[in-house]
Amino acid sequence: MKVEKKIGKKTYEFTVHGENLFEAVMESKKLSFYDVHKCGCCGSDDLYLDAHVAQGKFKYVTIKCRNKDCKASVNFGQQQENDEVFYIRTRDKADGSGKEIDWKRPANNQNAPQQQQNVQQVPDNQQNWQQQAQQPNQYPGQYPTMPGQ
Repeated sequence: MKVEKKIGKKTYEFTVHGENLFEAVMESKKLSFYDVHKCGCCGSDDLYLDAHVAQGKFKYVTIKCRNKDCKASVNFGQQQENDEVFYIRTRDKADGSGKEIDWKRPANNQNAPQQQQNVQQVPDNQQNWQQQAQQPNQYPGQYPTMPGQ
């Protein structure tokens, strides 16, 4: 079974296998993230999917913005019950109306111009970002609410 995920302008194709339809669908659910069309900080669609291992043991999957004036990123969380399941990290919206993708700019790039477009991921104000950085993830292992569900 092939599963496509759109990250910015690029479409990534993943192939999942199972001995039957049920197993193939269960494997596809491990890709439990939705398409991300634009950077939540600058609105650019020049995004890419990246992965790396830190300190020889911590696995990270990240979506990064290629805009040289932004370079924001969002990390994927890893489900505690099943470390093969990844989801996009979210945070509460500043206005309390739900969740949004938890985009972060590099510490040396916090003063880059903020997004002026009306896209799904609305950047938080600087004060809320600092508060978020001091608080642990309140929902480890949970899936974000996907659009249309």
